[in-house]
Amino acid sequence: MQKPVLSRRDFLKNASVASGLLILPSGFLRGADAPSNRINVAGIGIGGMGAGDLNGISKCPGVKIVGLCDVEERRLVGANKRYKEAKTFTDYREMLDKIGKDIDAVSVSTPDHTHFTAAYSAVALGKHVYVQKPLCHTIDQVRRLTALSLEKKVVTQMGNQGASSDHTRKAKEWYEAGLLGDVSLAESWSDRPIWPQGQKEYRASEPVPAGLKWDLWLGPAKKRPYIPGLHPFSWRGYYDFGCGALGDMAIHLMFDAFYVLDLTAPTKIEVNVSGKSEIAYPKASTVTYYFPGNNKRGPVKFVWYDGRRKPATPTGAQGLGSNGCLLHGKEFTLSVSGWGGAFEAYVPKEKLAKLEEKAPKEVYPRLRGRHYLNWIEGIRENKLPSSRFAYSGPFAEVILLGVIAQRVGRTLNWDSKAGKFINDDEANAFIKATSADGGFFA
Repeated sequence: MQKPVLSRRDFLKNASVASGLLILPSGFLRGADAPSNRINVAGIGIGGMGAGDLNGISKCPGVKIVGLCDVEERRLVGANKRYKEAKTFTDYREMLDKIGKDIDAVSVSTPDHTHFTAAYSAVALGKHVYVQKPLCHTIDQVRRLTALSLEKKVVTQMGNQGASSDHTRKAKEWYEAGLLGDVSLAESWSDRPIWPQGQKEYRASEPVPAGLKWDLWLGPAKKRPYIPGLHPFSWRGYYDFGCGALGDMAIHLMFDAFYVLDLTAPTKIEVNVSGKSEIAYPKASTVTYYFPGNNKRGPVKFVWYDGRRKPATPTGAQGLGSNGCLLHGKEFTLSVSGWGGAFEAYVPKEKLAKLEEKAPKEVYPRLRGRHYLNWIEGIRENKLPSSRFAYSGPFAEVILLGVIAQRVGRTLNWDSKAGKFINDDEANAFIKATSADGGFFA
């Protein structure tokens, strides 16, 4: 492996002299493309979703892509044809070291197990960050990254696009207006995994493909020979690298319920899995979260299904799609897509018309340009993005609690304030990352 460019000590030393805020005051700016108003963005992980993230961010007014980092050299060549002025790197530490002074913000779209090391390093240097879901690989990482982002006063966003949608806000308005009635049950389901899960062993190792920096791809994970298939897609199904179908999709599909019902931390998580494995997430699972009541509502049970399991079809529905979320109100059931792109009340047409008449006017402002622009405008205008880490961090933690329950395969009781499971040492061992070598830190 290449000698580490920046160790943890280096990053923290540099961070101590870095500016805590890089927000450009809007009062004196003249045009989004003025040099004084430009936001220089670097991308870490630029294939697949990373390419989509860079594309969306680059289209925001006043954004310039100045840095490209990926462990696969051919991706850098391709991206550099589009972002011609950007400098290219295979190691994000080298990028932050060499051109960090020219970077205002960083987009992190790597596999789950390297989200934290890349994002934490950027935030420590005072950079604003956009990080793909499910934010981090472990609960401890989520809490540490969230805390540092607040300390450094940087503008953050997690990549769950539904957090910026109009329909998500409409659902919350309907609920708070009392149109649904009390909601004590919510359900989400997904057709994932569409990658292997439940396997008992890794495939046989092979030589590392030309142009792939395998040691950098492994990052803080256990060092091992190259395993075909992990990169660029199937890593999602393995404990060491991903968070399975639950981590990949619930971050979208559970969000509406979390937001609409003002859920916080659950106290208990139950699981039912098939295809349990020592190295990979189960082939299918049902994960049930129990959320306590508050001064506005009673307790809520939330049930997650994956591996093509689904809840019962509600009365009035023609069937359930491949992915979705249901809020079961006392008056009727509301369906939302999880990406904020669908909103359907399962009621007769005449009742729906009356509900529309009773619907409140907009309470929660709609967001211009949606998720990427929401982050960029947050940087430029010192606004709080819709999925900032102070909000999306606790939400991501809920997902990761279910991920741990899948792994141990039994009911867990959670003490959020203490940050641990009650009387379960095995489950508690998975709260924290367990390896830190090669100059990376976890």
